[in-house]
Amino acid sequence: MESILQLIIITICLLAALIIGMPVGFALGGITLLGLALFVGPATLPAIANITWGAVNEFVLTAVPLFLLMSEVISFTGMGKDVYEALEKWLGRLPGGLAIASVLACAIFGAVSGTGVGVAAIVGGMAIPEMLRRGYSHKLAAGSVASASALGMVIPPSLPLIVYGVVAELSVGKLFMAGILPGIMVAVLYCVYILIISKNNINKDFHAQKYTWKEKFVSLWKVLPLIILILLVLGGIYVGFTTPTESAGVGAVGAMIIAAMYGKLNRNNILTAIKNATKTSAMILTILMGAMLFGYLLGILQIPQVVSTWVVSLDVSRWVVFVILMFVYLLLGMFLEVTSIILITIPIVYPIIIALNFDPIWFAIVLMINMCAAVVTPPVGLCAYVVKNAAPEIQLSTIFKSVIPYLVLDGVAIIIMIIFPQLTNLLQVVK
Repeated sequence: MESILQLIIITICLLAALIIGMPVGFALGGITLLGLALFVGPATLPAIANITWGAVNEFVLTAVPLFLLMSEVISFTGMGKDVYEALEKWLGRLPGGLAIASVLACAIFGAVSGTGVGVAAIVGGMAIPEMLRRGYSHKLAAGSVASASALGMVIPPSLPLIVYGVVAELSVGKLFMAGILPGIMVAVLYCVYILIISKNNINKDFHAQKYTWKEKFVSLWKVLPLIILILLVLGGIYVGFTTPTESAGVGAVGAMIIAAMYGKLNRNNILTAIKNATKTSAMILTILMGAMLFGYLLGILQIPQVVSTWVVSLDVSRWVVFVILMFVYLLLGMFLEVTSIILITIPIVYPIIIALNFDPIWFAIVLMINMCAAVVTPPVGLCAYVVKNAAPEIQLSTIFKSVIPYLVLDGVAIIIMIIFPQLTNLLQVVK
């Protein structure tokens, strides 16, 4: 009972710190110091330096700035336009073809970005104006991009999966391989839905252009470097030739080669990419240090053990606990950034999922699908706000309404993952 009371006090203090606008990393670190002072005493304070150093002294974390650098470099090459144009030439005449092309473009850029906000900005800025020009509804244009932009959290190289692997001490390579098929599945669900709802409106898309086979294959040639880069990054991990960190290095170098091919590898672009990647990396690592300190506080107070023991002792099915966890994560995702959610909650939740005999790798992928829904759900819904910036003429309320069918599809994807958990294991050859 004492541990539960301590958890309540710590949670209230943490929420108060976040509400007043304190950065997540500093809030976690500050609450840890307060908790140690109140509940433990000064004898544990010397451990803080070792924990802080140990939090970032992980070889796999080197992948974070490298993957971010790869994403930043690709973003200034202008390749996003080539990818979208290629997909539009192949799929544009299908019912809802441009929306389907947008979903697939988001999935492809998710494989080089690892985050949703950047994908929403790149694809949304190109796809939404074109869809509106062709007569697509505001809901279809905004909903397809906003929802699909989050696929990068499931499809590797996903930054949240890297963080999950570090905190849970799991193989990042296995997490990456586990996310490929579920990520493709979610993208296919989105595309099928768009195809079905657009079928009756096929004649309304009277601006659809016809392209020759030569034009279609030429468009594929333009995006071939990006496809090769994705295959090198993920293929190296899959066959065991490279670690995730080494693959991130390959990706960063490959992105610079592509930038050189596009004539965009100049001093200003490189400095901007390095600056942006450094700022984001510093933010993630600061949160990670605070989260590790927070986990130390919880551990020394025996809170994860007490909570997991209490949950296991409940006379309910483990799936009831699973549904409650998913609902709580969805609520958290409405207000907090995904990386912060993982770092704050996993020290408590991980012992619970292990005690209930859930596969932690499977749970990670289901959690990422849940987060795909959370990042487009009000009141925060970061990806929805990015889409709003890309298309000022679309009302924010319209964007939030437009993502509702995709939220349902995310729920369907989670149900499929429950029925067929093997989806996370079919590509597992990584040790």
